[in-house]
Amino acid sequence: MRLTTLLLAAACAVPAARAQQTAATPERDAAAVYIAQGNFIIARLAAECLPVVGRAESPKAYAKAWQDRNAVFIAASSKYLDRRVAEAGADQGEALRDAFRKAVQDNGEAALRSLLQGQREEGCMTGITLVDTGALDINAKLPQYPQLEALVRWANQP
Repeated sequence: MRLTTLLLAAACAVPAARAQQTAATPERDAAAVYIAQGNFIIARLAAECLPVVGRAESPKAYAKAWQDRNAVFIAASSKYLDRRVAEAGADQGEALRDAFRKAVQDNGEAALRSLLQGQREEGCMTGITLVDTGALDINAKLPQYPQLEALVRWANQP
């Protein structure tokens, strides 16, 4: 019985030690998806809504302004995804990237559809106003901010 317990403990210690050496954690995964999803939503909102609300700036410039305000988080998300793909290796890396992209797009599309349901002009005005006022920026008021900030700390490690 004691030998079985020792063997189980040793078997569990190997994956735990490996997990500490890898970038992957569920918290980082969630934070990276959240950041990328925000970026996706802003870009789509700009493309679909700027003409509807009569704004002259280009969707690309509009999205870039949001990206600039949230650059530290976007860079951390990108670095994390690159590390995750590299750690997954050639066989699984692209599948991981595709799964990440699908999660971002599916969740982003659902959020955008929810925002734009009903009167399109009203939904677009609401969305653009949220971006303009910084309400969709990443900040300490978000419940997931500790995870987002932790991802940035991880990304800034040497």
